[in-house]
Amino acid sequence: MNLAESLSSEAAAYWHRVQRFTPNARRVIISQAISRLGFGMYQAIFNLYLLSVGFSTGFIAGLLSLGLYTMAIGALIAGPYTTRIGEKTTMVLSGVVMAIAASALITIPIPEILIMMMILFYFGNSLSITSYSPLMARSSSPYERTHLFGTSQASRIGSSFFGSLLGGFLPGLFALWFLVPIDSPITFQLTLIIWIIASVIGIIPLLGMKESRPPAKTSEERDLAPDSIPSLEPKGRISIVFRFVICSVLIGLGAGLIVPLINVFFWEFYNLPTYMVGLIIGLGQATMATGVLLSPILSTRIGKVPSVVITQALSLPFIILLASVVNPLIAIISYLLRNALMNATMPIGQTLRMELVPSSWRPNLQALNTSAMSFGRATSVQFAGQLFDQGLYLIPFWLTLAFYGTQTVLYALFFWNAEDADS
Repeated sequence: MNLAESLSSEAAAYWHRVQRFTPNARRVIISQAISRLGFGMYQAIFNLYLLSVGFSTGFIAGLLSLGLYTMAIGALIAGPYTTRIGEKTTMVLSGVVMAIAASALITIPIPEILIMMMILFYFGNSLSITSYSPLMARSSSPYERTHLFGTSQASRIGSSFFGSLLGGFLPGLFALWFLVPIDSPITFQLTLIIWIIASVIGIIPLLGMKESRPPAKTSEERDLAPDSIPSLEPKGRISIVFRFVICSVLIGLGAGLIVPLINVFFWEFYNLPTYMVGLIIGLGQATMATGVLLSPILSTRIGKVPSVVITQALSLPFIILLASVVNPLIAIISYLLRNALMNATMPIGQTLRMELVPSSWRPNLQALNTSAMSFGRATSVQFAGQLFDQGLYLIPFWLTLAFYGTQTVLYALFFWNAEDADS
């Protein structure tokens, strides 16, 4: 089989799995895509908005840290809560809570209000994250599940890409229209209004969801993708959960050092204009979306765990470049490639988490995983903010390298034979 035939075969197999997506899964994809358009703007310029109204990077980092600690605690509450009231209701409630909090965050820049609303926003986010993966797993069969997570993640990231681009360019347009400086708070506030609108519209597709079971599989599909919940004793399942939690803490510690403040890094360290910051964040989302779409094909060819380990290992040299080569072009390229490689296999990791435990465990595993990652991010982002205020912008990247490298090795040790156990 030549290359063209191979690619055609892969595309046909991919499309066959996409056609298997249930109505519930499609609604979640649409809802998340709309919501993430606004969230992309938040990622690109919210920190810059707070800087424009006079807050320090240390305060911003502390605010983000508080929100992430809230998510860590909120996820532990959301897990059992989601099991009790259902994933659909939890996701709708999450959308309402986050829209209310977003409205206050951009209109009332008072420290006390910012603190309360950031707590509310991240609690709402914990509800969404905790219910999302179990809902998608419930709405799919193992045959198309990795492709469903991949398509969903790609649509979310693609929407964030356009949101980040808009977030970078709209402040400049508003500055021209209203004849104010481009870094004036009003230009950021007007831009972030779209964040609120998208949050509200994103709730609508969820309202039509119905309780459903995964689609019935044909005999061919059962041969290709048998049910993958392993026949482990409870003790073995607890061990699996514990391993995921360890890896999530390490990922959270590494991510918190660089991800939440990456826009501040490019804005302050390299003195790049707002539109360039938005473009960089947006391109990071675009390259990640490409990797996410291709990751199911990679997992089919070499397996889920090798896919995760190899792509994450390949991202590490680009962190070294970010930390050691002080050049804006190299920094941008390294950021884009690191971002794509480290996050490309997110849907594969989500699939593994959902398949290695029984369905009744899924919300609580997702809650623990979210809590562990959020706790790590909350702990490290505050430290990163203090380093930024002291002008030490590169040290966080070296620390992230250590955390990510350790996690990659442990992930391989913990899960390399996991697929053999559930086959």
